[in-house]
Amino acid sequence: MAATPNFEKATLVWTLPWDADWVTTVCFTNTSRRLVAGNNLGQMLLWELPETPGGAAPLPIRQLQGHTNSLTRLLRTPDGKSLISASFDHTIRFWDVNTATTGTATIQLNETTRAEAKRRRSSKIPEPISATVAVQPSARVFAGHQDWILGLSLSASGKVLLSGDDAGVVIVWDVESGKELRRWKLAGWAYGLALSPDGKQALIAERVPLVFDSGRQAAVHLWDVTTGKVQHDLSKLFAKHHMATSAYSPDGVVVALGRGGELDGNNGKITFIDPKTGKQLRELTPGHLYGATDVVFHPDGKHLASAGRDTVVRIWNRDGKLLKELGKPRGGQFKDWIHAIAFSPEGNWLAAADMAGSVQVWHFPG
Repeated sequence: MAATPNFEKATLVWTLPWDADWVTTVCFTNTSRRLVAGNNLGQMLLWELPETPGGAAPLPIRQLQGHTNSLTRLLRTPDGKSLISASFDHTIRFWDVNTATTGTATIQLNETTRAEAKRRRSSKIPEPISATVAVQPSARVFAGHQDWILGLSLSASGKVLLSGDDAGVVIVWDVESGKELRRWKLAGWAYGLALSPDGKQALIAERVPLVFDSGRQAAVHLWDVTTGKVQHDLSKLFAKHHMATSAYSPDGVVVALGRGGELDGNNGKITFIDPKTGKQLRELTPGHLYGATDVVFHPDGKHLASAGRDTVVRIWNRDGKLLKELGKPRGGQFKDWIHAIAFSPEGNWLAAADMAGSVQVWHFPG
């Protein structure tokens, strides 16, 4: 387990510009220094962060090419040497972070910001920010889905991968061979998907977001991954709620769920569930304004970070106590909410994928 840092002294160290479109995914590799993010266009960039916090924001050094539509999830393997990504292009791709590159490309990191300033005839048009990056193709592709892949989760061993799409198809993969172990079909879209550390259980929230139709679907189940059968139906606990995100604690004792969607007030609450019984343990308050978007446990196993449409990241302990808020509301759900968050392996950094077109990098001192 990683050591617990001082969350109270969190500092926003860099805001990495990348305004081509919404930044939708983010993940560290095997160290705190390498960070990868993906956006709504299917683009992926890798940054090498300085050894110490501070100074000018670093430029990306690699572009990971292969996806052709929005990135939805980004994971690192337990050894940190590979990344796994999922996309609306129906594919899951694997990336070796140390692989050879195939050429270079020049990318503009603030082109949209400059274009908007010109459109408004601003007297202060930002200087262009460009970077020359090495181009890297994906190493492997899993192509078993026929629709947008919404959920992706990996066992602690890195041997079992679980994915789900908006046709309700859930697939269990053997990572080494790339073969499907099993698949099953949900009634709704696969949202808030999480695999337990031992790879034997999954929490999957599902929905069909029809506002004025009797076909609307909202459900949450705990599944036996080895059989594809429901162990516990949690739907009554979350009736008519859209549970947008979930994550198991590293020890598998707790699973956290975040309520998402376009909500009124601070109703984007995080709930802790006992995965053995399906019973609610506690509800964390306050909830995120307008809805939660992502939850992730700290490597120490004792803390959780949550993000929401209110553009705020919150740090909680396992008792449900709010320890720290990172950032302040900057406009709300229709402006620049946080899509995804990730801790570094050592747990002293947190990165946030921002709808505004940037990656926020926070540091926690030891």
